[in-house]
Amino acid sequence: MIIKRACEIVEKKAKGAIGKDHELWAPLAPSTISDKQAHGFPTPKPLLRTGELRDSIEHTVSGLEGAVGSNLDRALWLEMGTSKMPPRSFLRSSAISAEDRIRRMAAAATVAALSGHGRHASDVRELLHLLHRAGDALKELGEDLLHLDDEESENG
Repeated sequence: MIIKRACEIVEKKAKGAIGKDHELWAPLAPSTISDKQAHGFPTPKPLLRTGELRDSIEHTVSGLEGAVGSNLDRALWLEMGTSKMPPRSFLRSSAISAEDRIRRMAAAATVAALSGHGRHASDVRELLHLLHRAGDALKELGEDLLHLDDEESENG
Protein backbone atom coordinates (compact mmCIF):
# COMPACT_ATOMS: atom_id res chain seq x y z
CA MET A 1 0.00 0.00 0.00
CA ILE A 2 2.86 2.39 0.81
CA ILE A 3 4.53 1.77 -2.55
CA LYS A 4 1.27 2.37 -4.42
CA ARG A 5 0.60 5.56 -2.46
CA ALA A 6 4.17 6.77 -3.02
CA CYS A 7 3.81 6.24 -6.77
CA GLU A 8 0.49 8.10 -6.76
CA ILE A 9 2.13 11.05 -4.97
CA VAL A 10 5.04 11.21 -7.43
CA GLU A 11 2.71 10.83 -10.42
CA LYS A 12 0.51 13.70 -9.21
CA LYS A 13 3.54 15.94 -8.62
CA ALA A 14 5.01 15.10 -12.05
CA LYS A 15 1.72 15.88 -13.79
CA GLY A 16 1.50 19.12 -11.82
CA ALA A 17 5.01 20.12 -12.93
CA ILE A 18 3.99 20.22 -16.60
CA GLY A 19 3.30 23.77 -17.74
CA LYS A 20 4.82 25.47 -14.69
CA ASP A 21 8.02 27.48 -14.46
CA HIS A 22 10.69 25.99 -12.24
CA GLU A 23 13.59 27.94 -10.82
CA LEU A 24 16.07 25.20 -11.78
CA TRP A 25 14.96 25.06 -15.41
CA ALA A 26 16.48 27.20 -18.10
CA PRO A 27 13.91 29.58 -19.56
CA LEU A 28 12.32 28.60 -22.86
CA ALA A 29 14.20 29.79 -25.91
CA PRO A 30 12.56 32.68 -27.77
CA SER A 31 12.21 30.38 -30.81
CA THR A 32 10.25 27.87 -28.69
CA ILE A 33 7.94 30.57 -27.37
CA SER A 34 7.37 31.88 -30.93
CA ASP A 35 6.63 28.37 -32.20
CA LYS A 36 4.18 27.71 -29.37
CA GLN A 37 2.39 31.02 -30.01
CA ALA A 38 2.25 30.37 -33.76
CA HIS A 39 0.52 27.05 -33.11
CA GLY A 40 -1.88 28.46 -30.52
CA PHE A 41 -0.32 26.76 -27.50
CA PRO A 42 -0.19 28.53 -24.14
CA THR A 43 3.08 30.34 -23.38
CA PRO A 44 5.46 30.12 -21.77
CA LYS A 45 4.07 26.97 -20.02
CA PRO A 46 7.19 24.75 -20.26
CA LEU A 47 6.56 21.16 -21.43
CA LEU A 48 2.90 21.90 -22.11
CA ARG A 49 1.43 21.93 -25.57
CA THR A 50 -1.49 19.55 -26.03
CA GLY A 51 -1.41 17.86 -22.62
CA GLU A 52 -0.28 14.57 -24.16
CA LEU A 53 2.92 14.48 -22.07
CA ARG A 54 1.05 15.17 -18.84
CA ASP A 55 -1.60 12.58 -19.67
CA SER A 56 1.04 9.96 -20.49
CA ILE A 57 2.50 9.97 -16.97
CA GLU A 58 1.42 6.84 -15.13
CA HIS A 59 2.57 4.54 -12.36
CA THR A 60 2.80 0.79 -12.00
CA VAL A 61 3.26 -1.32 -8.88
CA SER A 62 4.40 -4.92 -8.78
CA GLY A 63 5.09 -6.49 -5.42
CA LEU A 64 7.62 -4.35 -3.57
CA GLU A 65 8.53 -2.23 -6.59
CA GLY A 66 6.86 0.76 -8.15
CA ALA A 67 7.62 2.98 -11.13
CA VAL A 68 6.39 6.33 -12.38
CA GLY A 69 7.03 7.39 -15.94
CA SER A 70 5.84 7.98 -19.47
CA ASN A 71 5.91 5.81 -22.56
CA LEU A 72 6.62 8.82 -24.79
CA ASP A 73 10.15 9.06 -26.22
CA ARG A 74 10.15 12.82 -25.79
CA ALA A 75 9.55 12.42 -22.04
CA LEU A 76 13.10 11.04 -21.80
CA TRP A 77 14.49 13.85 -23.95
CA LEU A 78 12.74 16.47 -21.84
CA GLU A 79 13.76 14.82 -18.57
CA MET A 80 17.42 14.34 -19.48
CA GLY A 81 17.93 17.07 -22.06
CA THR A 82 19.58 16.74 -25.45
CA SER A 83 22.49 18.39 -27.22
CA LYS A 84 20.07 21.14 -28.32
CA MET A 85 17.82 21.38 -25.25
CA PRO A 86 18.55 21.68 -21.52
CA PRO A 87 17.02 19.10 -19.16
CA ARG A 88 13.68 19.91 -17.57
CA SER A 89 13.31 17.16 -15.00
CA PHE A 90 9.68 16.63 -14.11
CA LEU A 91 9.88 12.96 -13.02
CA ARG A 92 13.10 12.85 -11.02
CA SER A 93 12.48 16.25 -9.44
CA SER A 94 8.96 15.17 -8.44
CA ALA A 95 10.30 12.02 -6.79
CA ILE A 96 12.95 14.02 -4.94
CA SER A 97 10.46 16.61 -3.74
CA ALA A 98 8.12 13.85 -2.50
CA GLU A 99 10.85 11.94 -0.64
CA ASP A 100 10.25 13.44 2.83
CA ARG A 101 6.49 12.95 2.61
CA ILE A 102 6.93 9.34 1.51
CA ARG A 103 9.43 8.65 4.31
CA ARG A 104 7.01 10.09 6.90
CA MET A 105 4.16 8.02 5.47
CA ALA A 106 6.24 4.82 5.56
CA ALA A 107 7.43 5.54 9.10
CA ALA A 108 3.86 6.14 10.30
CA ALA A 109 2.66 2.91 8.70
CA THR A 110 5.54 0.98 10.27
CA VAL A 111 4.90 2.41 13.74
CA ALA A 112 1.18 1.69 13.40
CA ALA A 113 1.82 -1.91 12.38
CA LEU A 114 4.38 -2.50 15.12
CA SER A 115 2.06 -1.02 17.74
CA GLY A 116 -0.75 -3.35 16.68
CA HIS A 117 -2.73 -0.97 14.50
CA GLY A 118 -3.03 -0.62 10.78
CA ARG A 119 -3.74 -2.86 7.86
CA HIS A 120 -1.18 -5.60 8.46
CA ALA A 121 -0.92 -5.40 12.23
CA SER A 122 -2.01 -9.02 12.74
CA ASP A 123 0.71 -10.20 10.35
CA VAL A 124 3.31 -8.17 12.23
CA ARG A 125 2.07 -9.50 15.60
CA GLU A 126 2.31 -13.06 14.28
CA LEU A 127 5.82 -12.43 12.96
CA LEU A 128 6.92 -10.92 16.28
CA HIS A 129 5.41 -13.89 18.13
CA LEU A 130 7.29 -16.32 15.87
CA LEU A 131 10.52 -14.38 16.35
CA HIS A 132 10.01 -14.48 20.11
CA ARG A 133 9.44 -18.25 20.01
CA ALA A 134 12.51 -18.70 17.81
CA GLY A 135 14.54 -16.64 20.28
CA ASP A 136 13.33 -18.81 23.17
CA ALA A 137 14.20 -21.98 21.23
CA LEU A 138 17.70 -20.66 20.45
CA LYS A 139 18.23 -19.73 24.09
CA GLU A 140 17.17 -23.23 25.15
CA LEU A 141 19.44 -24.81 22.56
CA GLY A 142 22.35 -22.66 23.72
CA GLU A 143 21.76 -23.61 27.34
CA ASP A 144 21.55 -27.30 26.40
CA LEU A 145 24.81 -27.08 24.46
CA LEU A 146 26.53 -25.30 27.33
CA HIS A 147 25.18 -27.91 29.74
CA LEU A 148 26.52 -30.71 27.50
CA ASP A 149 29.92 -29.00 27.36
CA ASP A 150 29.97 -28.78 31.18
CA GLU A 151 29.09 -32.48 31.47
CA GLU A 152 31.80 -33.48 28.98
CA SER A 153 34.38 -31.41 30.88
CA GLU A 154 33.43 -33.09 34.16
CA ASN A 155 33.51 -36.57 32.61
CA GLY A 156 36.51 -35.95 30.42
